[in-house]
Amino acid sequence: MTDEPVRTVPAVLERFALTFSEFAAAFNEGQYVLWLGSGISRERVPNLYTLLERVMEHVRSNIVDDDPGCAYRTALNEVLRLAALSPEELGSIDFSIAVKDWPLLDRITSTLVTNYSRVLDVLVGDDNPDDYLVWTGLDVPNTYGSPDLEPDVEHYCIAVLMLEGLIASAVTANWDGLLEKALDELTPAFDSLVRVAVKPEDFRTVGPRIEVIKFHGCAVLARDREAEYRGLLIARESQISGWTEQPENKSMRKHLEVLYTDRLALMVGLSAQDANLHTVFAAAIRDLARPWPASPPAVVLGEERLESYHRNLLKLTYGSNHQGNASAIAQSALLGAYGKPTLLALVLSSLTDKLGFLIEHALGNASDAAEVKRLRTDLISLRDSAASYADPVNRETLEHSAIVKFQREYLARLIDVTNLALTVFRTGCMPPAVGHRYEPLSDRPVTQAVHSADFPSKQFGRLGVALALIGRGLASGHWQAIPGDSRAPGDGVLRLVTGQRDARVFFVKDATTLTKLELDGSFNDGDGNVLVVVADEEPPALTRSPKPRFGRDGKISAGRFNIASSIADTGSADGLYEAFKLAGGL
Repeated sequence: MTDEPVRTVPAVLERFALTFSEFAAAFNEGQYVLWLGSGISRERVPNLYTLLERVMEHVRSNIVDDDPGCAYRTALNEVLRLAALSPEELGSIDFSIAVKDWPLLDRITSTLVTNYSRVLDVLVGDDNPDDYLVWTGLDVPNTYGSPDLEPDVEHYCIAVLMLEGLIASAVTANWDGLLEKALDELTPAFDSLVRVAVKPEDFRTVGPRIEVIKFHGCAVLARDREAEYRGLLIARESQISGWTEQPENKSMRKHLEVLYTDRLALMVGLSAQDANLHTVFAAAIRDLARPWPASPPAVVLGEERLESYHRNLLKLTYGSNHQGNASAIAQSALLGAYGKPTLLALVLSSLTDKLGFLIEHALGNASDAAEVKRLRTDLISLRDSAASYADPVNRETLEHSAIVKFQREYLARLIDVTNLALTVFRTGCMPPAVGHRYEPLSDRPVTQAVHSADFPSKQFGRLGVALALIGRGLASGHWQAIPGDSRAPGDGVLRLVTGQRDARVFFVKDATTLTKLELDGSFNDGDGNVLVVVADEEPPALTRSPKPRFGRDGKISAGRFNIASSIADTGSADGLYEAFKLAGGL
């Protein structure tokens, strides 16, 4: 089986480099569909234990004491029978006290968690609708559909990966709108880029390259348009067991089956224990079982351990090939890490992979493969340095809430500095200091993007070279790198700090972009503590006299490192590194 669970971003990246290298490569080519469950929202919406307690308390608090036939009393008794309590234990429960004070509460909720769909299917008299415990007991509009809910690390990471063109489809059983909210925050083009499919006719919307498929319904839409979407919220056992056979679900079912048949699956926060999902998966591979060995793996699970329902999923996926290969298949599927470290690692890995791929375009087809490899290794050093800050150093001594808070702040900083670097590089202008906008490096896998006539492969490759050189200096201890902040534009995209220098660094694609950056007031060309890195060759400076100037004229000015010219002057990674240090006075 896979090694022990890993909980830090560097550890997940190491796993990507070793046992899950084929997965990481295929993911960066856009081959995986994301299947999401409640685990990605566990820090933002109440967990099942809390929700079950809430349902029971709602029913208990509505019991009419002097009515022995009270529908709420009957319903609560039925719920408690699902908890497998003995008659004596059932009789010991006092309905006059709050559920939170019941001595048997922990045991009750622990049992009911695996029967949650049956709990929600309990009817509360003849006057209440069948979904009463869902809509009113859970308080769907204010629990899952609340506009005050904020996306978490998982949602923002997925949104970044979608905007980078690495995830085209995300299938989710979640009711909340947190992924959609994260996408809406990160891009002003949400309406034209994203299709949210809840009903069959939603698949007819043509144009968006990103789709979020919510096959169990959407609480946000149900809150705003109850008559149209409330009935589409799936949670009760009677709904789940009959979902695949209902004619109105046929189009959704077929769409999910095609995705599972034709594409690879990365599952994050999804237990995959609902009967309707198993039916979909079984139908998807009925005529096309996955082969074994499989490279890359057909299913990767963002879980620390395999549960019985995960093993059943793998049996369904690999069909007869599972027999005799169960251990190897399980090892290929179990990543050993939950959503937060997995998705953070994927963001860092994918951005590095894109820039690393483009380095060869910057050096040219005649470049020495060893030099390209060396620069890519240096770029990975920069990535690993960034990853080392993704987890608190005293993680083992912190409460879970403190770790989550740290990771949220880290991701916010990562998104900000990435967007800052790419925006300045492309436009020569600082991004707005408000909000969480994100402009992707490319809106599709880089192996596809390079074939577009409008994609600046060489320019981005040269940016990759510059970042690789910074990574080399970090790895050797020659300097420290401090990321910039869009709220402090004068501090550069990053700062390189040595014992003698504190250089504010800006990356731009060409001379025109550099001029815009200077006119924007982001830096002063007479500031000796600035280093400007320019990707393209620059036109020669014009002088007022035909007499050339040799040497320095005594004036302090910003350092300038031209990547294209330096590559032309020296084809070696060592030569580029020395030229970079010289240009920056480092």
